[in-house]
Amino acid sequence: MSKINSIFVVIILFYSYVFSQEIEAKVTVNFESLSNDHREKLVNFAQQIEDYINKNKWTDLDWEGPNIPLSLQIYFRSATSTNRYSAQVVISSQRPIYKSAKSTLMLKLIDPAWDFVYEKNQVIYFNPSLFDPLTGFLNYYVYMVLGFDADSYEEFGGTEYFNQALSIAYQGASSSFSNGWASGDGSFNRVDFVSEILNEKFQNFRKAFFEYHYNGLDLKSQNETLATKKLIELIKVIEDLRKKVFARSIVLKVFFDTKYLEFCEELKGYKDKSIFDKLKRIDPAHISTYNECAKF
Repeated sequence: MSKINSIFVVIILFYSYVFSQEIEAKVTVNFESLSNDHREKLVNFAQQIEDYINKNKWTDLDWEGPNIPLSLQIYFRSATSTNRYSAQVVISSQRPIYKSAKSTLMLKLIDPAWDFVYEKNQVIYFNPSLFDPLTGFLNYYVYMVLGFDADSYEEFGGTEYFNQALSIAYQGASSSFSNGWASGDGSFNRVDFVSEILNEKFQNFRKAFFEYHYNGLDLKSQNETLATKKLIELIKVIEDLRKKVFARSIVLKVFFDTKYLEFCEELKGYKDKSIFDKLKRIDPAHISTYNECAKF
């Protein structure tokens, strides 16, 4: 290889490294509930949202690891003549397990109320500090995903991103598109979700969350029992937390909806079956699954 070509390759690699993005989003849309006219206006919507998330830089870091897989499944529910849309969105993200071909689900939730205005092929500007009902929703969830991911690699590593999400949520709650944002708005709202995770009552939960992923799952290839040990410790922390927070905690609901199948898989064959009784007490929504898991 010539010297000039070598320099060219180094430059390409340098810029790929410095400007590498953090998120790899996949967006799907379902607009069966909308009129043909509105469907036609949304023909490029999924690609535009993917490009917005994937082509912008979300942190100040020189991102070294793999991009975080983020899935957005958007189900449009209604539209008005002024192109105001209402949608339900399923959000999920994953992270790789160290020295394993497997990944662990980090976040999975259904957000029932995304309201925004969209014009066909409109230019979508990137400015996370300025609230817009279209991009504000996307920015909020990117920062939530970054927060949970960072919390799994370092104790309280996600605080910076959770704070950015909280700032967006407050702006959304005070806007004319406050549905889904405002505290106390229905069984799920974005202000309470991120406020809870930042509440000092959840500090032990976040520590145990980190221990389970970083010193449990990531070391499982070296020690098969580590992940189970850290999971038992995490369950104990949540048991104690349940006594301090109201039963309808958004964080704990989302956490168990994300992790309950993984926990069952991890605890298969565990000798002390009373662990499933604890799970049923702190996560009653998945009792039937825990009953099945206890049989193995």
